[in-house]
Amino acid sequence: METLKMIQARKAVREYSGQVSDDQLHQILLAANAAPVGMGRYDDYRLTVIQDAEVLSKMTGIYDAPTVIVVSVKVDSASDEISAGTIVHNMELAAEDQGLGANYNMASLGSIPSGVIPDGFKPAFALTLGQTSDEFTPREIPLDRIKTNTDK
Repeated sequence: METLKMIQARKAVREYSGQVSDDQLHQILLAANAAPVGMGRYDDYRLTVIQDAEVLSKMTGIYDAPTVIVVSVKVDSASDEISAGTIVHNMELAAEDQGLGANYNMASLGSIPSGVIPDGFKPAFALTLGQTSDEFTPREIPLDRIKTNTDK
């Protein structure tokens, strides 16, 4: 799919019909690792892939997703959640490019069971993922949706 068409077709998916494949997960994680992070501080971030049904059952607000990927930031890092946002955005676009459903998710962060996120890290973003029957059709996006100032 062409990038701009994909951006115009993307949407939050909250109903999932099956698990992502290992190949799909690999592509999503590759996209995460291609994301830019501030000052190249990649060691300040961690990705946690949650697919264990017992762990997922303890999490709230994940829409019964079969996979949740959490992007965490080192607690004492100079880095922040802004770069975590670029990581999760890359993953979301990679998921939808493969026809998977995805949804940015911060509401679930407080319900992640202890011991799931590596010590010394705090969750910043989550992405719910799974197979979907939703179709991704480009839609018209008004250019003035976000008001823009130009200094001409």
